[in-house]
Amino acid sequence: MRAWGAKTFGEPLDVLELEDRTLPEPQEGQIELKVSCAGVGLPDVLMLQGNYPAVVKPPVAPGQEVVGTVTKVGAGANFEVGQKVMASTLFAFGQGGFADYCLGGTAMTFPMPEGMSDEQGAGFIVPYHTAYVGLVQRGELKEEETLLVLGGAGSSGSAAIVLGKALGATVIATASSEEKADFCRELGADHVINYCEEAIRHEVNRLTDGVGAQIVYDPVGGSAYKEATKCIAQHGRIIFVGYGSGSWPEVDPLHVVLRSYTLIGAFAGARSPEEIAEHHAHMMELFEAGKLWVPVDKVFDFDETPQAIERVNKGDMLGKVVVRVG
Repeated sequence: MRAWGAKTFGEPLDVLELEDRTLPEPQEGQIELKVSCAGVGLPDVLMLQGNYPAVVKPPVAPGQEVVGTVTKVGAGANFEVGQKVMASTLFAFGQGGFADYCLGGTAMTFPMPEGMSDEQGAGFIVPYHTAYVGLVQRGELKEEETLLVLGGAGSSGSAAIVLGKALGATVIATASSEEKADFCRELGADHVINYCEEAIRHEVNRLTDGVGAQIVYDPVGGSAYKEATKCIAQHGRIIFVGYGSGSWPEVDPLHVVLRSYTLIGAFAGARSPEEIAEHHAHMMELFEAGKLWVPVDKVFDFDETPQAIERVNKGDMLGKVVVRVG
């Protein structure tokens, strides 16, 4: 079958190759999928560059999330052949989603809801489950709290904006251009800070009358995190999600103590199957109520997969980049 992969670490356009890959039989709790669409995320870039914890050595088979049709089921898999699903792939075991077929684990596989397109479904699981863990399970976001979303135009940030508004928060988002700022407003952000023109700390403090943001959703790290610490409310929470800037935050313990805020790690993989099912059910209720959606940035053809990943690498996307496979 056709599959995109890399034999060495490096930049996506340099190392990605179209391969003829053989798919193993699905094992217990696994399913085989004929891929319709695959979502592209920053982890795909990082794993190709050799900077992602779940992929420690090549070869690399990127593609974390897909929509597809079940073609085979392993023992104990509670899905049926012919069923359309959205799924998280076994990319860490060489079975990523930029391929005609892939393998998925049933804990993170869900029936496609009515009214959701394949392109949207391919970008739902990773951004929204991560946002839910960060904002609801770990951050305990409360209605009418002020939520600061760093990197609001990316797939992680855009999901946090939409989910935050669905949960009743006042959302402040950051963006690097007016085009991205307008996009965040279209998602429902109450305020958007173009950090290339104004300091995040000053604007957040101005907008909150000096109180600061009660919760910060940080998929960026680096200098953005440092700015956020200057406008976090006393007893607030900063949610560590990722490091889109290329580096994790540098924590100043003294500042954490004096300002009395909490640093919280959020990883969607650190949940029980029961928690995953409960979280997804709640999000499907919000989706059916019209409160959640996936903003699709651009859809690439299968042979343009390297260009799709490069778009994310350059940070040009507004929402979720998707590859149409079959």
